[in-house]
Amino acid sequence: MKLKHLLTGIASTGFALSMMASAAMAETLRVMAWDGYADKDWVADFTAKTGIDVDVVFIGSDDEIWAKMKGSEGKDFDVFAINTAQLQRYIAADLVSPIDVAALPDQKDVLPRFRDLSKVGGLEKDGKVYGIPFAFDSIGLIYDTDKVKTPPTSMAVLWDPAYQGKVLAYDNGEHNFSFTALVLGDPDPFHLSADQMAAIKTKLVDLKHNVLSFYTTSDEALQIYQNNDVALIWANYGQQQFKALKDAGAHVAYINPSEGALAWLDTWAISKGVKDKSAAEKWINFMISKKVGAELSQRTGFGNSAVETGSAGANDKLVWLQNVEDPLKRSDLWNEIKAAP
Repeated sequence: MKLKHLLTGIASTGFALSMMASAAMAETLRVMAWDGYADKDWVADFTAKTGIDVDVVFIGSDDEIWAKMKGSEGKDFDVFAINTAQLQRYIAADLVSPIDVAALPDQKDVLPRFRDLSKVGGLEKDGKVYGIPFAFDSIGLIYDTDKVKTPPTSMAVLWDPAYQGKVLAYDNGEHNFSFTALVLGDPDPFHLSADQMAAIKTKLVDLKHNVLSFYTTSDEALQIYQNNDVALIWANYGQQQFKALKDAGAHVAYINPSEGALAWLDTWAISKGVKDKSAAEKWINFMISKKVGAELSQRTGFGNSAVETGSAGANDKLVWLQNVEDPLKRSDLWNEIKAAP
């Protein structure tokens, strides 16, 4: 009997030690995200549902993400948010791991435009998926409904002489060349030839004659709008910018142009140095749920991959941003355009 109790005690002690060792070996999920992408209540809910602790590091720029990932060769984080225009850079540098889409049951219930990942540019390489869509916004057109009586359908309205001196435009060469390429019917606005660039430069000089002012931030655009006669705004900040104007009492509406609206798309990616890939995939699946998607849009104004929002209707054409052929060339040409009489 004593031997039986002794063996039982040893077994119990061994089991306890084993559990303690397992707990000690368990890794906290390390997440790198933009502000608004990993709110405290979501993290708490995820931990309650999965038992997985989460440590979040917030970042403020694409350059910061690259520095943190490249500096540790992907070993400091398990899962991170990255836009499609940047993701291929990480794939080429072998800093990300393929994602098992079968491990993401909520992916089958996302919005139709995000279900077939092969049709969303920048997510795949050699048939493997490296990013799962999460948040997005279009770069559309805001118009004052008191001053523009006929709702526009194209960015071409920015060149309408009727609105001379009543247009706000964004101060950025890359995006301005891209959206103007779409207006001119160029099929690939991110990889332009020298002839296409020359034609777009001429077109943008013409646009300048209609522009009251160029802005760099959403707040700046709002201030200019409130103190001037503005009819049209090229809305680089999309729904966030639209919401700010509405909250300020502006009589405005928002459209995505028929030729296609430039749009950014942020995804969740898994680091090459991931400690627990299953935990990372659980995080991604949780974040693409309808609950989180709806709350994300309510809190930030961004579109999400799970629930319809004002960022884009089902039939709106979105042109996901990509790296452009020559950023420096576009910047130089843009400075020439701004300096033109």
